[in-house]
Amino acid sequence: MESMSDLDPIRLHYVQEFTRLSLWYANKRLRENLGDLEDTVNVRVNLYRNTSLYNGNHHPAAGDEDPEWNVIVGKLGEIFDKYGNDSESVEIRGLAILWPLMEARIRTLGNEQPGPGDRSHECWNHDYKHEDSLSLHIANVYQPKSPLSDMHIQFAASLIRLLRDSQVRRPEVKVVRCGSWLNSAPRFQMLFPDAWIQSAERRTEMRYTMGRWGQFMDRRGDFHEKNGAFFRRTGEMPYPSSLCRCKIEMVLDHLHETFPEAVAYNDQLGYVPTA
Repeated sequence: MESMSDLDPIRLHYVQEFTRLSLWYANKRLRENLGDLEDTVNVRVNLYRNTSLYNGNHHPAAGDEDPEWNVIVGKLGEIFDKYGNDSESVEIRGLAILWPLMEARIRTLGNEQPGPGDRSHECWNHDYKHEDSLSLHIANVYQPKSPLSDMHIQFAASLIRLLRDSQVRRPEVKVVRCGSWLNSAPRFQMLFPDAWIQSAERRTEMRYTMGRWGQFMDRRGDFHEKNGAFFRRTGEMPYPSSLCRCKIEMVLDHLHETFPEAVAYNDQLGYVPTA
């Protein structure tokens, strides 16, 4: 039998504790009759993507069939039914069912966190899937440092580069948007003008995406104990997810005025906007 001592200890702890939190929440939803088993496990919590079954594209929440996963969901259902009054038992037994697939993923992919060159602009990625809008996506490539503290200037500077590059690549796209728990974090809000914050549309429907569940990973990639404890205590996410948007030019004006160090940083890089 392979030992777990050779696995990344931070990733190991994160997946174990995040899975337990997810099982706690799934059990809570089922006991409150907020959905059936398949909806709860596939759509509301982020379990499938932490298993070796996930290939980066297909997901049960999108209607993709996975017979092996369906068996796992059935076994979890038996645990919820039998032990639903005892969250500790649900979490221990549920994790035991899921763990072989989760351990296999960790062995294959390690901590899965991208490095600085793996995304389009450091922590930032983007797409144009929403008509006439640039959508932002965030992951921490600075681990164990944080884009909201240690690397705030670099984080702002790379956002400037992303937005200016987009103006060259897709000049007809005038609006930038982002749906994330980060829109509730003060240090993230600092990057954007008042119009961004005022546009916030609270996303009350729980989904499995990291735009909601990402707040349970700390700057090191480990489980965020404080946020997890808050969620268990209150039943509410510490940082509610919301969708914000405004004009790209407004964000750039704000960044140039509020983060002169970021502008200087880009100048030192010799940055020139490119498509």
